[in-house]
Amino acid sequence: MEMGIIQGKENSPVSYDDPGRGFPCPRDGRRRWEVERETLVRVVEGMCPFAQRTHLRLEQIDEARGEVTVVMGDDPANLNAFGLVHAGAICGLAETAGGMAIMRYLDPGEVLVLNTVFNVRYLHPPRGELRCTARVVKEEARALLEEFERKGRADKAMDLKVFDSSGTMVAQAQATFRLVRTPEEYRKYIPE
Repeated sequence: MEMGIIQGKENSPVSYDDPGRGFPCPRDGRRRWEVERETLVRVVEGMCPFAQRTHLRLEQIDEARGEVTVVMGDDPANLNAFGLVHAGAICGLAETAGGMAIMRYLDPGEVLVLNTVFNVRYLHPPRGELRCTARVVKEEARALLEEFERKGRADKAMDLKVFDSSGTMVAQAQATFRLVRTPEEYRKYIPE
């Protein structure tokens, strides 16, 4: 199966002019170039126990800029003993945003996104609601998918920044995500 990238503008209808490419949508069987927003929301908010416990939600997908924004709600369960947002929760927020930015271009039945490297620098005391916007533009995704098709895997390095509700950057991370073929035993987790 060949994978690809959606060709369209923000809030515009998806073109289905090339029915031999992309991957089938489980809901209607039509071939798409991008995972639908509802599927990403289901993955983040409905299927991931970590995301549910930490109140992660997919806030925005900006097609024109290639950005995905994930927000972590202000919740006492996310705090450390000093009343600050726990470092592990911040890592989880950034990792989720980066993974979703890549995953939106993939057929989850064929390709799995794994985090292989994650380095984080904490810059300011984190409090309240936090957000992370990750960016993967279509050209990057296309090159990543071409490498995946040639080698059976591909790596994507990303810079990720986490901000609090006042706009202060509280953490900066560098992550590497690896695309691999989805193993059969993982297919039970794929949203339908």
